[in-house]
Amino acid sequence: MLINIIIQGLNILFAVVGLILVLRLVLHIFNVSPQKPVMRLLTLITDPVLDLVCKILGIPAYRRYDISTIGKLAAALIVIWVGRTLAVWGLQFIRYLPGWVSDPLRSLYAMVVFILRLAFELYSLALLMRVLFEWVRIPYSSRVMRFLWDITEPVLAPLRRVLPPFGGLDFSPLIAFFLLNLLEQLVFTMLGWLA
Repeated sequence: MLINIIIQGLNILFAVVGLILVLRLVLHIFNVSPQKPVMRLLTLITDPVLDLVCKILGIPAYRRYDISTIGKLAAALIVIWVGRTLAVWGLQFIRYLPGWVSDPLRSLYAMVVFILRLAFELYSLALLMRVLFEWVRIPYSSRVMRFLWDITEPVLAPLRRVLPPFGGLDFSPLIAFFLLNLLEQLVFTMLGWLA
């Protein structure tokens, strides 16, 4: 019960921060003057969040000016969404852990399913983050971008060799999502046969 309350609190916190960032993004897109009181207030509230996101992404201070405000706001929204997702997964893991520890043999199937599902979702999330971060032009010098590159490139590079970019568009992440989803369904179908 306590974990459900914590999850709801996290959802509310991340939603409020996300909405404030979206409001600043929309006002920035519509060229609202930075001198307007609303825009100054939003800048005052969101600039520490943007600085924190740049630190989390490992973007050096001298490179932060290379990224547009829209790129920083989009990256902040992505980081907030990913942070919320990881926090909820961690809390769900904590929720199930006592049952797994108290009777490991009986809950072995549920534990394996949870861990496999989490692994597939984390890899899908890594692929999505790489695509979105490339879209908003997070530099490769960022430690998070290098990490995402290192774990996704072994899958994307062979796909890119089979299906090279067409018209400047790289379809390898889309194919990787499709193949990952197919593999996930296959694995869970076979696990269903064991249950």
